[in-house]
Amino acid sequence: EGLKALSARVVRAAPDDVQANQMRAHVLSGLCDAWESGPHSAAELREAVTHYDRTAALCPAPAAKAQFAELAAWCRATAEAM
Repeated sequence: EGLKALSARVVRAAPDDVQANQMRAHVLSGLCDAWESGPHSAAELREAVTHYDRTAALCPAPAAKAQFAELAAWCRATAEAM
């Protein structure tokens, strides 16, 4: 929960920052192995989609754009299946 609150503050402070949006998306999706995370709700996954899409739009590297788009698609599909 602390990471969720922190990542929300970081994105509010820097809404057009690639790393801020990536961090928020990772926290909400639970796809990062750097910390333990519990179950994520469909709403959290839908918000993660928003941040992965934003990260892809802001990222200049084509390969990274594609990776973030894939992560967004996974979150979208998982949220829809809930």
